[in-house]
Amino acid sequence: MLERLADRLAIHECLYRYARSVDRLDYEGIAACYFDDAIDTHASYTGTAAGLVEDIRSRHQAIDSAQHFVTNVIIEFDGDNLAFVESYCIAFLRMRPEDSQAQQAERVSRCRYVDRFERRDGRWAIADRVVVFDESLQVNVQDLAPEDWVMSRRDRSDPVYWWGRDGHQAGKNAPKNETER
Repeated sequence: MLERLADRLAIHECLYRYARSVDRLDYEGIAACYFDDAIDTHASYTGTAAGLVEDIRSRHQAIDSAQHFVTNVIIEFDGDNLAFVESYCIAFLRMRPEDSQAQQAERVSRCRYVDRFERRDGRWAIADRVVVFDESLQVNVQDLAPEDWVMSRRDRSDPVYWWGRDGHQAGKNAPKNETER
């Protein structure tokens, strides 16, 4: 019973790490969620995990903010080393502004990850994934966040990688980018 609970937690953790890695453009983190021979069918891309990383690297150049919310995770085990997993995802992808316009296009997708997870050498990871879309919308948004807020970043200068570590703590100035760390 406890081992199966540990398996569930490992799969959940993989799903959440995938979302964070895409949002932070942590390409090694994305790849670590898959086995090397995994296949991903993701919108117009179908291919290996390594190819998916390159696809994300290319497509996300036009995106300045991303958040993927993974929820409603259902895991059906088939033996000790195989699991069929369905999880819901809502993704917000804000496009870089054009010509310093105040408004930006934001794409909002509702989809599901339909995954085959396998445990190999004690590690659960994605062996096969298809992203099933329910809808994809585009709306115009204007970011109203004040300049003095600690803002999300799409690289390793994001606070998730350093806040509370190496002496950084609340009340101290947050670096604007990774080189200021």
